[in-house]
Amino acid sequence: MTTALRSQRWRDHGWLFDQQIKTAGIEFDQNRLAYSLGPVRDESSAADIAILRSTTHSLADLTSLSRFHAERHERLAERLEDRGDATSAGSHWFAAAQLWLLAAYPLWDTTPELVELHERKTAAFARWASVASHHVERVDVPFGDGALPGWLHLPAGDHDGRLPIAIAVSGMDGGKESLVNRVGDEFLAHGMAVLALDGPGQSEAVLRGIYTSPEAWTTVGDAVLAWADTRADLDGDRAVVTGVSFGSYFMTSVAANTPRLRGCAVALQCLEPAGRTIFDVAAPSYKSRHMWMAGLERDEVAFDQLVTGYDLRDQITQMSAPWFVLGGLDDELCSSTWVYDLASRCPAPASTLMYEGCRHSLQGPAAALGPFFRSEMADWLAARVSARPVDAHSEHHVVTRSGHIVTAATK
Repeated sequence: MTTALRSQRWRDHGWLFDQQIKTAGIEFDQNRLAYSLGPVRDESSAADIAILRSTTHSLADLTSLSRFHAERHERLAERLEDRGDATSAGSHWFAAAQLWLLAAYPLWDTTPELVELHERKTAAFARWASVASHHVERVDVPFGDGALPGWLHLPAGDHDGRLPIAIAVSGMDGGKESLVNRVGDEFLAHGMAVLALDGPGQSEAVLRGIYTSPEAWTTVGDAVLAWADTRADLDGDRAVVTGVSFGSYFMTSVAANTPRLRGCAVALQCLEPAGRTIFDVAAPSYKSRHMWMAGLERDEVAFDQLVTGYDLRDQITQMSAPWFVLGGLDDELCSSTWVYDLASRCPAPASTLMYEGCRHSLQGPAAALGPFFRSEMADWLAARVSARPVDAHSEHHVVTRSGHIVTAATK
């Protein structure tokens, strides 16, 4: 049994990770500042991103600097509240919550510091929720002997009857607070409720002792729909799921094991069986963090055995909900060939929209000039919960570097 904290590759080569940050910046492997702070959607997020890009020179810096700027936003929020501008203060509370979440990312051991960061994140997010332009509610979804933490967002305005619901999760690095934009959210704009969830192994769920495993995710869908059925404002018969990055694996597994769902749209694929590339070839941070997510941060041998169960090839053959995957053709964490392989095995309509020349971060000319992937997912899922008929066949398209959309040549 391995008792040392983190993976062997991290212990041997983790120093190279900091060297990459020093030479290429904190976003050398992913645009984590953009997706962490982008949901703020005001001028302060651009300033925070620029400052963090220029001042973060190691992984540890990200925690201390994010803490500093979270506290700065909280002071600004309190100043605005003191003068009676609670609505304006809300944008700073929201930004603070994103920064507290970002500060927690480099900590892959459940320490008092990590618990404190999540507590401050939750408190800041709740302060924003109290003045948000739409209804935001802290919820707990019963799951096994515990409960999965979530934030339920309802679209603004009056609603007649039960709302369709999009169940959303992040990947390895984020959390439920970053899944719905402060303003102008694409899913809420379609009149869908959004349950932003920390699933097994994600963010705050780990603090509750709910760890990731291939088996745990197969039961998430039924648990969420059972919870939704207890509410008068949600329609569990018009439910869809969505996830990004490793959430693409998680939510595809959920959909394959939950026949009641109407659709599954995922992006930034992590679909390779056992995650060989992301865990054994890519930056060692991915494996070390996922070991913590599995509750195996000190047992790499057990972790290596656990992830052999991350294999959708059999599960996908049971999929009844339409499936939609968006990602980079040149994704360095999971080859696009796995997207097409699983689509070929899926008995339900399985469509793809892949971006030419884009890696996992989905940056580049195709992503900049073509359709925004989040809008594409929201539009597609909104169609699944409406009266619009489902296409009976799969469609595969590629966004070229010029932004044009062409039919894909798949094998």
